[in-house]
Amino acid sequence: MAQFERVEEQPYENVQALYYYNDAMQSYLFRYKFLKDYVVRVVFADVLRETLKAYKGYTIVPIPMHPDKKRERTFAHIDELLEAASVPYVHLLEKTTTASQSEKTKEQRENSRILFCRNTIQLKKNRPILIVDDIITTGTTIRHATHVLRQAGFEKIDVLVLISART
Repeated sequence: MAQFERVEEQPYENVQALYYYNDAMQSYLFRYKFLKDYVVRVVFADVLRETLKAYKGYTIVPIPMHPDKKRERTFAHIDELLEAASVPYVHLLEKTTTASQSEKTKEQRENSRILFCRNTIQLKKNRPILIVDDIITTGTTIRHATHVLRQAGFEKIDVLVLISART
């Protein structure tokens, strides 16, 4: 995996990123998410599994897809990354919009309405949460997800992203 540059300095507080966004990552994400190259999900299985060992005791919460987007894409890409790594997860959030963050400007992202709501799955509030997403650019998605989970009573929330667009 020499073409994927590992992150040395983390981009945000409480956010661990594994790789920087570069040409190789752009190609990977495009193939996986938009060309529906489902097989690509196994590329990062080992590194995800190893990294997640440090989060023992955490409830893993993937950033969800809106059901309409999932039908369009045919699979939930974050769920599949975690499944390829044999990592159990719980959907505590539901996506409330089909709008894609990647199609918005930085200003539109930062001013967007809350993207998620809390679903009805019950979980002890004192349990630490690890939100997992594919990429962080402006941090809006993570901010919104964290906000909803904090409002639901969760206090310890960390984030793991595969890719940081910040260098």
